[in-house]
Amino acid sequence: VPAVQVQNSLRALIEGGEVEDDSAGRLKEFTATRKKAEAGDTEAMCDLSECYFCGMNGLHKDDKQAYAWCSKAADLDCVTGMAFKGMMLYKGEGVDKDETAGAAVLGVAAGRDSAFACYILGTQSYEGTRGLPKDHKL
Repeated sequence: VPAVQVQNSLRALIEGGEVEDDSAGRLKEFTATRKKAEAGDTEAMCDLSECYFCGMNGLHKDDKQAYAWCSKAADLDCVTGMAFKGMMLYKGEGVDKDETAGAAVLGVAAGRDSAFACYILGTQSYEGTRGLPKDHKL
């Protein structure tokens, strides 16, 4: 990729308000991660999702972008992406709230050994929230 294209891309991210500052290290990391994600790297997709969800690495918090990236990863059979997607559906963050779909996606991720999905479902069961019966024996 010619340097001019990279410079233009970085400038567009800064001017578009997608990143908070022009710290070279963070922008290079973001650009590399986004390039990997766009090429189909599910780990990079999940990294972008987390950065958008938390507003990390110079990115502004953007739940819709976070959901879009974790959903792409989940669609490619990424368990981490499934767990993030399920949690966001469950809570209605970046997407219309759908507890049933969220619980289903979290259940698949938990069944495939996602510690995060197990934690979310276990916490909901322990507390008896989101329609789950209260269960302190888990």
